[in-house]
Amino acid sequence: MDALLLFVHIAEIIIVAAVVSALLRKLKQPTLLAYIIAGVLIGPLVIGGVDWTAFGIPFPIGISSITPEVTTLSEIGMALLMFSIGIETSIHRLLKMGRSVILATLLQIGLVIFFTFLLTIPTGLLTTEQALFVGAILAFSSTMIVVKLLSDSNELNSLNSRLMISILLLQDFLMIFFVPMLSNVSNILDVSILFKVVSNSLLLFIIAFVMSRFVLPRFFRVAVEEQELFVLTSVATAFIFIGLSVLLDIPSSIGAFIGGLALSTLPYNLEIFSKIRALRDFFLTIFFVTLGAQLSFGFSVLNPWLMAVIILLVFVIKPIVFFVLSLFIGYGSKTVVKMGLSLFQVSEFGFVLVGIATATFISGVPIFSADLASFIITVIAISMIVSPYLMGSSSKVGQFFYNKAKHLQRHLRTGFFRRKLDELEVMPSKKELENHIIIVGGGTVGRGLAKELRKNNQVLVIDHDPDVVEQGQREGLPFVYGTSENETLFDKLDLPDAKLFIISILNHSESINMIKQVRKFNRKLPIFTIAHYFSDALDFYKQGAEYVCMPSVIGANSFMQKISEFIDTGKNAKVNKFKTEFMDYLEEKVKEEKKYRQRG
Repeated sequence: MDALLLFVHIAEIIIVAAVVSALLRKLKQPTLLAYIIAGVLIGPLVIGGVDWTAFGIPFPIGISSITPEVTTLSEIGMALLMFSIGIETSIHRLLKMGRSVILATLLQIGLVIFFTFLLTIPTGLLTTEQALFVGAILAFSSTMIVVKLLSDSNELNSLNSRLMISILLLQDFLMIFFVPMLSNVSNILDVSILFKVVSNSLLLFIIAFVMSRFVLPRFFRVAVEEQELFVLTSVATAFIFIGLSVLLDIPSSIGAFIGGLALSTLPYNLEIFSKIRALRDFFLTIFFVTLGAQLSFGFSVLNPWLMAVIILLVFVIKPIVFFVLSLFIGYGSKTVVKMGLSLFQVSEFGFVLVGIATATFISGVPIFSADLASFIITVIAISMIVSPYLMGSSSKVGQFFYNKAKHLQRHLRTGFFRRKLDELEVMPSKKELENHIIIVGGGTVGRGLAKELRKNNQVLVIDHDPDVVEQGQREGLPFVYGTSENETLFDKLDLPDAKLFIISILNHSESINMIKQVRKFNRKLPIFTIAHYFSDALDFYKQGAEYVCMPSVIGANSFMQKISEFIDTGKNAKVNKFKTEFMDYLEEKVKEEKKYRQRG
């Protein structure tokens, strides 16, 4: 019966999630909201609260309570997400986080816990142990939510995203220490506990390093020859590190992330990421639906002042703490507004800490009562639900702050608070910005255009990825950091004297915003851009672009031309000549690509 129940639960989760997602997609609502609503529907509040045996149905419909098996499946989803993050994370980039990011993260966690103590202990709302758990739960942000939303919006490589992911990964690493220490809250200052956590974590990192250097490359050289074996080996690596983390008493998601790091140095890392994505999303669906099913709203007798303080901590104090501390990192006011609105939500590890607080007794009484645990779970879920909306509006809020707080902005635009942005936005001299060509996007297309056009023209390349900017600058190319939201950048581009504005990115909204910004400064400047979809190309023309290139259309036309030449002549001479020339070109570009990856 247990096997049948598990099958029914999984089937219900997937079917209801698919139906609700399809309905909310028509309303242009985020998938995350659909999953949680699906969980509420099949949970004890709706379908799961009905006794279906009274209707002659031999098995229960809906989820009346979360079984350990379903919990395990949802935890696998969280672990696979962290594994995929590790695959895409460069160890070199992690080491470049800088002291300011590390210090800001440590202070943020400490300040949120401090404010929790300040607002709850003197007022008698919580005991010291309860305040410690509540503060620790609220202080950490959700890597899973933020990374999923950034991935869905294709913004993982932007400056804002890099900063947020750095902070989130550091938080997740610190959670390695919080979980075992809070599990022994009565002996929280015991040095032996800390020593055990540090030694186990170090051991896992050593295992990951050894495997990434001597074991995994050999396995994947064999596995890459067959797709099925390649996928199997990738997933097996994830479960090896999940198993090792369980043995070493480390959160499984942290172990999975370290396993992903071990694969990040392989030349197949992006292929591995694409292969496990579907499996990861399947288990993540179970996680979010399970989250919705856990909502019971059973906290009617909880002190209203305590509920108000907890809500205040999550939705007001925590974003302000992020905002103030992030200013000192040095990336300007707009960036820190985005960070505050994007990192306010509570981490998925909060559920783990709630479970520990509920199961830990002091003087025969659990640290968290059922009411308090239910309310904390509800706050975690609500913070996750509203995350897509606040993250989506963060650009507008940042712009509003930038425009309205003029008296404050004078202090934030220059100097210490945007020192790192200034390093990335170093512009060429005035003489080099005359009759020049501006290229947006420093990827394969933009970089290639810049190298060719630079032979006879003054060229400037803009990119939103600081690593791409730094790499371009190392190669001696005129790269600067910038996005369409950076109005000061357009002041510096000397657009009235420009010859041509080229957009080589495939981000529709960013391209539209770029065109609009350019037209504010120069209505006659020719704008060339590329598009992936026909609707995008039409939008660009309507916004004022002079020429829109669609690589897929051009490629199809070229392909058809070669096919026609062969059909008409029946000879391979022209095709073989093109093949030889193109292979020489590809060899050269592959060498450049390998060189770029090694430096990055």
